[in-house]
Amino acid sequence: MQFFNKVNPLLKKFIRHYWYVSGEERKSSNNKLLLPMDHVDLIINMGDPFIYLRNHQIYELENIHFHGIRQSSLQIIESGKIQALGISFTPWGFYFFTKQSMNKYVDKIVNLSYVNYLLYRDLFNYMVQFCEPLKFVKLLETSFIKYVKVSEREEINCNLIKKFLQCNCSNIKDYCEVNEISVRRLERIFTKYIGVSPKKFMDIVRFEQCTRDIIYNNESRLTDISYKHGYYDQSHFVKVFKGYTYYAPREFQLHKPALKSYLYHK
Repeated sequence: MQFFNKVNPLLKKFIRHYWYVSGEERKSSNNKLLLPMDHVDLIINMGDPFIYLRNHQIYELENIHFHGIRQSSLQIIESGKIQALGISFTPWGFYFFTKQSMNKYVDKIVNLSYVNYLLYRDLFNYMVQFCEPLKFVKLLETSFIKYVKVSEREEINCNLIKKFLQCNCSNIKDYCEVNEISVRRLERIFTKYIGVSPKKFMDIVRFEQCTRDIIYNNESRLTDISYKHGYYDQSHFVKVFKGYTYYAPREFQLHKPALKSYLYHK
């Protein structure tokens, strides 16, 4: 898996990075977990169709689709040829390409053509010009720049989100009092631009950080990892972890069901 962290300055408020993955054709199906995440991923698939499974329901999406912010894991069925380029947005970034409240897309996978057909058409036309990932990214950026528009009010609201996230405040009420903003207003802003409440968002971030340590720091004890990320009650940690992944932490560490456990970064 390759990451491209150089983003056009006009898009840095909206896009974190790009990624590209490719692999040999797989003869048999293999299920892996996609874990909760704190942002939207837009996927441009140039290989065989991606097949997703959640609650025994199968989703087969068109070649350009996105994942809304994810509160629970789902399975991806890996089979056939894998070749895709992804755009990982900032937590609030994808809102500006839909101009719809992002809570509509929480835990959903949606065809881009349903929410922004003009952008979909541009990206689809670029697919036939694909030669190598970095050049493809430059083409994509021309369309993202064309379609992004930010009002003064939206700029203010996103700055409030960034300020809250940068302070890493554990007490939302105290933060709102200090910054003279109502809790309800902050919650409305988060729900509109990100999809979930500030508390839920921070819970997802904490869980992401925790699973990253479990996956990549094999030598660390689970109790140390849980304390590091603020899970001081082990029974609560196990309950939260199962709620997100369907696995207890020890089982998760042993069986490595997450897709990211098998991705090698370049």
